[in-house]
Amino acid sequence: MKKLVSVLTVLGIFIKFSNAQQLAPPPCTSDLSQAMFAEVDTAKDRGVSDNYHTWENGIVLKVKFLPGGSKTLRDAVMRNAKEWEKYANITFNFVSDYESKTDLRIQLGRGLGHNSAVGTEARFRPQSKQTINFDTLFFSNTDYYLAAIKRKGVSPPYNWNQIIAEMRTDPDHWNYREMRRVVMHEFGHALGLLHEQSYPGAINWKKTDSVYNYYKQTQGWDKQKVDFNVFNVVGQFYTNGTNYDPKSIMHYAVRAWQTTDGYAMDDNFDLSEGDKKLIAALYPKDKTESELIVPKVDISNFTSLDVDNSVLRKGLVIRPSFDLKTNSKLGEVYMVARLADEDGYYITTSSTYYNWGGTVAAYVKMNLLPDSDVSYNKNGNKNLELFLPFDYIPQLAGKKVKVVFAVYLDDVANKQMNKLMYFSMTEPLSVTQ
Repeated sequence: MKKLVSVLTVLGIFIKFSNAQQLAPPPCTSDLSQAMFAEVDTAKDRGVSDNYHTWENGIVLKVKFLPGGSKTLRDAVMRNAKEWEKYANITFNFVSDYESKTDLRIQLGRGLGHNSAVGTEARFRPQSKQTINFDTLFFSNTDYYLAAIKRKGVSPPYNWNQIIAEMRTDPDHWNYREMRRVVMHEFGHALGLLHEQSYPGAINWKKTDSVYNYYKQTQGWDKQKVDFNVFNVVGQFYTNGTNYDPKSIMHYAVRAWQTTDGYAMDDNFDLSEGDKKLIAALYPKDKTESELIVPKVDISNFTSLDVDNSVLRKGLVIRPSFDLKTNSKLGEVYMVARLADEDGYYITTSSTYYNWGGTVAAYVKMNLLPDSDVSYNKNGNKNLELFLPFDYIPQLAGKKVKVVFAVYLDDVANKQMNKLMYFSMTEPLSVTQ
């Protein structure tokens, strides 16, 4: 069966304490579900980006902090995030915590992991939820707190609980270098950048039990997640003949024992020249739009996903409500409503009809004009409907289902198909059979 969402998690950092136990922090769990990898030609060096989820060039993004975090910590996050503004035609406007509608929302706290939605995938998230997480425990100045623990006569090995106790009594001692690295990395994701190690052939990974066991023990990943998160690489189509950039802020550390040729590299703490050139190419300050632009569909103001269990029409009548914009490029768009069970697995079918990739679905194809601006099922209008007859839904034995709505783009000109542009789902509901 096909899992509803594939989650790409981004490796975290590993902190070593002097005379202390080596501890693995939670992974950077950036939700890049079904992310579209694309590598962009910017010069000799460049990074990896999801061109299909970059923001509009010149946009001012409203950013707020959700409750939590000291002024000292927040100021440091804002300062490092704005490093990207020096090279990109984009602005992070940090607004009040009470702003009702924002583009990006930051949660600061322990145990959250470092993660971010990729570019406009932030629009998948409700306004009440964060789009960026920072695990503040791993921003702490561990040398400072270890010294405090030692002064109390405590012997090693030390653990995080001891450090947390010290942080509670004496807060706001931060490792600003590490914070800078992580904040710039996650805000790179927020602008649409992905990981540099995805470059084809850049890293010769060992696919051995020792590597799989390492990620299972430190990150809790099974084999499938390790294959997807660590070994997955982009296709040659996206490289555009450019070079691998090991100095990118979007590259994570590689250990020699993880590779077949002993290749290794440490974390990067500054934007590379490749990072600067890439972000300037994606968000040019001297042009209205990037020369690297691809067809895009931006979904915003998604207000509802109404499902009518219609006995009269003998099927599910599905009406999503949202605003849609296209850019200057033309692409084919599919609106798809699929059924999934309560555990998050799509319901399969062998029928010729109402079938999307072997799963029960209703869908419509749209050839939208460039620079379109359309609202669907708003202000009393009913101008988009997906219908799924009961006869084509397998027997559910009384179990509830979720309706999963997605918007896919086919970039025919570049032969890049099934780009996920939006994703939403209902709560479990009953279906008449």
